[in-house]
Amino acid sequence: MEIKKKSGKSAGTAEWKSGSFTVEASLLLPVLIFIIFAFFILSLYLHDRSVLASCAAELAGKGALRKYETEEHLEGWLAVQARGLAEEKLLLLELREASAEVTGNTVSVCYEGYTSLLGGLRAREEETAERLNPVNFIRNSRRLNNLVQENRSDGG
Repeated sequence: MEIKKKSGKSAGTAEWKSGSFTVEASLLLPVLIFIIFAFFILSLYLHDRSVLASCAAELAGKGALRKYETEEHLEGWLAVQARGLAEEKLLLLELREASAEVTGNTVSVCYEGYTSLLGGLRAREEETAERLNPVNFIRNSRRLNNLVQENRSDGG
């Protein structure tokens, strides 16, 4: 019995070539799946870093607006607000620390997050805002304006 040739090739070669696709796919598919998984995890990581940065900026700004509160009271309020604001929005990271530091002139809010995926990814975001006192600014502006007016009237 003679083996029929398909377009100049034997039937055994055609079967061998179709089997090579399966071997190539079994080598390539896990690599592609890992690349897609890593891309997905890194996308979630960047989302969470952005969330932490925006939450820190938001709370630092809110703390800076509360200019008449004591530093200790404002730190306590910010610490409670910080944890509640960020935890609801994170998709990948576990919130490790949410802290606030208030001085006479600045408000700083810091977030730290961690995930064990892809060898352990860490994120630390900190934002600072100045505590301005508009009353002092207005008073000093008026004093400066009065000095300029006095110098004009004395010189003219």
